[in-house]
Amino acid sequence: MSAPRVSAVVAAAGLSRRFSPYGKKQFAELGGKPIVAHSICTLESSEFVKSIVVVVPEDEISRSKDLLKGLGFEKITSVVGGGKKRHISVRNGFRATPPESDMVLIHDAARPFINNDMIKKVLDGCVCTGACICAVAVTDTLKQTEKHGMFVSETVSRKNIWRAQTPQVFHRDILEEIYRSDAVAEIDATDESALVEAMGINVQIVEGSNLNIKITTAADLEIAELILSKGGSVSVQNRNRV
Repeated sequence: MSAPRVSAVVAAAGLSRRFSPYGKKQFAELGGKPIVAHSICTLESSEFVKSIVVVVPEDEISRSKDLLKGLGFEKITSVVGGGKKRHISVRNGFRATPPESDMVLIHDAARPFINNDMIKKVLDGCVCTGACICAVAVTDTLKQTEKHGMFVSETVSRKNIWRAQTPQVFHRDILEEIYRSDAVAEIDATDESALVEAMGINVQIVEGSNLNIKITTAADLEIAELILSKGGSVSVQNRNRV
């Protein structure tokens, strides 16, 4: 059996409201390079990923094309504009992927510490099940608050509870079915797995990494700088490619 053809969609279209006043986080520098460059660099180095589509804010398309071209990436086939919701941005990216792709990997640009082992695990899971995501088990004690006010209404069991991450990988036909209707624009979903689950499709979990953080605030960027200074999960070889 031949290896599946994999396209990646890098979601970098967020408005970064919680990152202000430092501008859009995907273009903020981490280790001297834009945050968005780190995950693209790792995807470039993957033997499994054949093409990459980057989704950016509509008003950043021209700037992003110049930036990414200057960094010398070879697998980027399209840079497209996003939508008002995350999953609409991903839909726009998906529609720009080569139609011959067998599987589509979706990754948040704000998670710079993706690595090739993680990519292989989630791809292997998708080969077996058609839908697979990275996630980490919850270790904190969980509290549910009352509807009004910050008072604990109950302690929630953390048994079998996982924190979803990206990358997430799906067979192309699954995503085609999801995005066939424009009605998807009305759905409130924070990741593609939620859309797939809503179709009644089982989504497999493979263990991610606690270092696979999502940069949301300026404080997260400081943590990311610390991870990077200690080697993180991005190899020196990968970092030196941009």
